[in-house]
Amino acid sequence: MRNHKYAWALTLLLAAAALCAGLYIKIYYFAEGGDRSVSVVLKSSSVRSNFWQAVSAGAAAAAKESGATIDIQGPLEETDADTQVRLLQDALAARRSSVVVAPVDDPRVSEAVQAIRKAGIRVVVIDMPLQSGTAPVSVLNDHREAGRQAGQTAADLTDGRPNVAIVSDFERSRVSGEREAGVREAVNGYPGGVTEIYYCEDSEDKAYEIMKAVLAMPEPPSVVVALNETAALGAARAIIEAGDQRIKLIGFDSSVYEIRLLEDGVMSALIVQKPFNMGYLGVKAALKRAEPRGASRVSYTDSVVVTKSNMYAPENQKLLFPFDGDGS
Repeated sequence: MRNHKYAWALTLLLAAAALCAGLYIKIYYFAEGGDRSVSVVLKSSSVRSNFWQAVSAGAAAAAKESGATIDIQGPLEETDADTQVRLLQDALAARRSSVVVAPVDDPRVSEAVQAIRKAGIRVVVIDMPLQSGTAPVSVLNDHREAGRQAGQTAADLTDGRPNVAIVSDFERSRVSGEREAGVREAVNGYPGGVTEIYYCEDSEDKAYEIMKAVLAMPEPPSVVVALNETAALGAARAIIEAGDQRIKLIGFDSSVYEIRLLEDGVMSALIVQKPFNMGYLGVKAALKRAEPRGASRVSYTDSVVVTKSNMYAPENQKLLFPFDGDGS
């Protein structure tokens, strides 16, 4: 009977020891960052988008450097909230250690992100903040500052007398709204300022028609600032067709089509962001286990004004052609 008691006690002791050992290994594993896997959900995974391909390349480089596994996905269209919500739900089900998301501007995306955070998964937001809910750690494009750069460039191109018309996509777009505000802040201190804003609804054909009408004005603006690639390409097409380059055209981003227009002198300047850096820093932030006390939870990537005269500088070549070199 006494031997049976000893056997039971020994069994319980060994079971407790095994439980403690398993718990210790699990705690140690996570404390040391053993689970280093990241889901990245972009606004777009389209191979036609140099911007999002550069974000993807930056994210992959950060994961490789950190020895982490990474899964990068996104809708084909930047406005496809339905697909992005599904991808975020998939990321939650996969239970990776962290998720990086460039959110589509839709409240359902914010809700899906909050669900991931409630499950204890670290989330980092890149590009633009969530539309609603508590903000997680964020690595954002400073679209307002990019707008100020466009406005200041308009002033510089007109010897301090900018008379600016803006071609935007949608009135509700937060990215374009920030850029518009930046343009206004920069030019409001000069004679002229912003005289008109037009909305092309992300249609190159509508931007083309808008620019045709602007060119036909008896006193057209001296500068048109196109707030995204679609608006810029439509406006440029009207300028080329009219053979009239009196109006300076300033655009954002750096697609191969825009670079060609800059090289040909149709576009006067491009405001180029640093998408590779954004993807890289987003994944690096996601793989941190904790933020230092007092550290800012929001950081920004900057933009550069590229003109025909400085587009061949080595640092700008890396921005315009990130896949021809090391992409950094």
